[in-house]
Amino acid sequence: EMSKIRITKDPEERKKEILDAAIRVFSEKGYEKTSITDIAKSINIAQGLCYRYFASKEELFDAALEEYSNILIENMMKGFTGNEQNLSDVINKVTSAYESDADVYYGLFHGKNNRKLHDQLLIRVCEKLSPIVKKYLQDAVENKQIDLPDITAATSFCVYGQLGILLDKNMSEAEKMKKIKLFLKFILNV
Repeated sequence: EMSKIRITKDPEERKKEILDAAIRVFSEKGYEKTSITDIAKSINIAQGLCYRYFASKEELFDAALEEYSNILIENMMKGFTGNEQNLSDVINKVTSAYESDADVYYGLFHGKNNRKLHDQLLIRVCEKLSPIVKKYLQDAVENKQIDLPDITAATSFCVYGQLGILLDKNMSEAEKMKKIKLFLKFILNV
């Protein structure tokens, strides 16, 4: 008996395929110049199929942003157990997001036409990092390592306060991390 050829893909698989294609095309052409048609063409599917999964180009971009920010947070948290006892050790373990230019997302968020996208990515990473940092600060306050008048404000400063340094084009990644760690230890007094 002849087995039926599977033409349809599993919805999750199809959705990921469209997302990956979008990221590739956004990277090559720039977000502004890319259309849903371009994305569909790049993987030989009908445009309507893209719209079945993503209502618009914006929705596709948001999904890419979500996916990549999750990857970056995961990379940043690799060395952490969540049970670190000492805030100073926590700060020492902090690394930059380890982005690799081999990564499909890298071109999208670092292309010369894509500065705005990169900044949106940084903000999304900060949003996801905030509850993690807040938990470490709360633990340190409970363990009497530090004293903070306002943990929420301190969290914002620790997370978003790094952006100026991270966006500085005249510093190496290593220099940036060194400055950030020194300053965090200074303001938290650890």
